[in-house]
Amino acid sequence: MISAYEFSLRRKNLFEKIDDNSITILFSGVAKKSSADEDYPFLANRNFYYLTNIEQENSIYVLIKSDGLMKEFLFIQPRDELKEKWTGRRLTIEEATNLSGIENVLIVDSFDSKLDLILNRREKIYGDIKTLYLDFDGEQKISKDKDIDDFSYGLKNNYPYLNIKDVYQSIIELRMVKSQAEIDEFIEAITKTNIGLKKIMKTLKPNLYEYQLAALFFYTIQDYDFAPLSFPTIAASGKNATCLHYTSLKSKLNNDDLILFDLGGKNNGYCADISRTYPVSGKFSPLQKKIYSIVLGCNKYIISKIRPGITLKELNNLTIEFLANECLKEGLIKEKEDIKKYYFHSISHHIGLDTHDPSLREKPLEKGNIISCEPGLYFEEYGIGVRIEDDILVTEEGSYNLSGNIIKEVDDIEKAMKYSEF
Repeated sequence: MISAYEFSLRRKNLFEKIDDNSITILFSGVAKKSSADEDYPFLANRNFYYLTNIEQENSIYVLIKSDGLMKEFLFIQPRDELKEKWTGRRLTIEEATNLSGIENVLIVDSFDSKLDLILNRREKIYGDIKTLYLDFDGEQKISKDKDIDDFSYGLKNNYPYLNIKDVYQSIIELRMVKSQAEIDEFIEAITKTNIGLKKIMKTLKPNLYEYQLAALFFYTIQDYDFAPLSFPTIAASGKNATCLHYTSLKSKLNNDDLILFDLGGKNNGYCADISRTYPVSGKFSPLQKKIYSIVLGCNKYIISKIRPGITLKELNNLTIEFLANECLKEGLIKEKEDIKKYYFHSISHHIGLDTHDPSLREKPLEKGNIISCEPGLYFEEYGIGVRIEDDILVTEEGSYNLSGNIIKEVDDIEKAMKYSEF
């Protein structure tokens, strides 16, 4: 569990990025309606959570920078015995302080009156414009783009003199570089994911359904530590694996199929994102092995190229070149340009509190970034889709594969499935 002290450090780092004599306001958000009488499960705005360690809806964080001095407030919902019987217990002020490290915790009902005092003599306000937030009437909003006017809900009429700025990029720059405590959370999330994949390899056989294996992964990591999923599990057999985000999970596994898993467990909000591809029969056919080996070779090659200073675009260009050359050499394509038909996504994205963590994709990698490495080949005509994805930490001189303990060599997979060593 990341300490309140680290959350305090994150806020101090943000404090250093914003202009003097300004106020920053962030909102946790509210649960979205899924039907007339039910909400979707609530997940706090990840930027808000990153700074506060608070997952409770209808919460507000305020950071004041005045003459170089820092003052901060957290506003939370009051305890309500009746409502808590329906929707669960709310945080006390003491609990919110212990979680966040913020001393000034107030009830959210006092926010409007406090805001007038806070804005006195301050003309600059920062907001998380790009992502979800609440307006000052408690209504959920989402801006259409980064135009400053889109952040005017509840502010424009009451405070026409304000200069409204976007703090989104400043927070994202902080989120892109992981601390040791965050790396430890990733390692635990990947450990849970590996346990689930080992169970899958032990269980995998023809005539099961895709949804059964997705469910197996879910309850295996639940048994381990009540670990939530990073995202809905992809379990795509045969031709289904040539659809990148296949979600149906209704097909029965055939003996001659490969099955592609894209899955992950969370640990304290941090998302593992792993892909592995297994033969349903326990043994790769010659064609399956050929395609799989190309993808595996690419996976290992790109990991060797990850280092500070390189960009995701450069890594993807290396991926395209590698896959095109190998597929051409093996007779899988006739021209190098044909690779676009069989590899049509990017090699990498940042990972963190979101599986596809917000990032500045054009920015060169730096120490502390955690990114995916996920080459794939998808031959619909053969009913073969292969993706191998690892979670990679960028180090001072190169990279470290955080998911290196999750087996991916052909011989290791076939041996594990044959003898059920796990």
